[in-house]
Amino acid sequence: MLTARFLDPAIAAEEAAVEANEQVPEPDYDDFAAFRLLTHAELEGYFESKAGQCLDSLETTFKANQTLTARLSSLIFLYLWTERRQLSWPANDGEDGQSNNTGYCKSLAHEALGFGRQFVKSNNGIKSASIHVLSALMGYYPGEVDQLLVDELNQYGRKRGDVAHASWAHNTRTFDSALIEKNRLVQILKLTKAFYEA
Repeated sequence: MLTARFLDPAIAAEEAAVEANEQVPEPDYDDFAAFRLLTHAELEGYFESKAGQCLDSLETTFKANQTLTARLSSLIFLYLWTERRQLSWPANDGEDGQSNNTGYCKSLAHEALGFGRQFVKSNNGIKSASIHVLSALMGYYPGEVDQLLVDELNQYGRKRGDVAHASWAHNTRTFDSALIEKNRLVQILKLTKAFYEA
């Protein structure tokens, strides 16, 4: 695990120094930065993969010509809401009075699947906006997602940005102890497992 490679040696050094009543050694900030960047990438990949799996399942449903389902309707709503589009139902000119509407729903479902695929492909992060859309692609809308987890991910995304985009002199001030860095990730993983893997 990444903690064993990048954080555990610093934690052991801190604990040994405290036990020996010595000054805690300055950690290797390169290790902290690498840990944060790599774990952020792993978290981002996890959420994108979960969303992609759900889209695969929806596409299978779509290809089986089962367009009018709750899950595909939910995806269509997400697509329309995100794109700020309004429905424009066609006139019911079919013999059964529904043919055009069914075709329109199928067209919208196809567009919505494309929207979902494009969002996952272009996603860049785990801040709240990304997590809410990725979760919605999985079928969890903002009011259903664990807000504590969203807040933790958002903060982690900001902290990753500090490491990735700011100057090195500035970056060193964004780090806490190795143990705090480790516990922050452990908390995120615990919350993620409890919500998305339950």
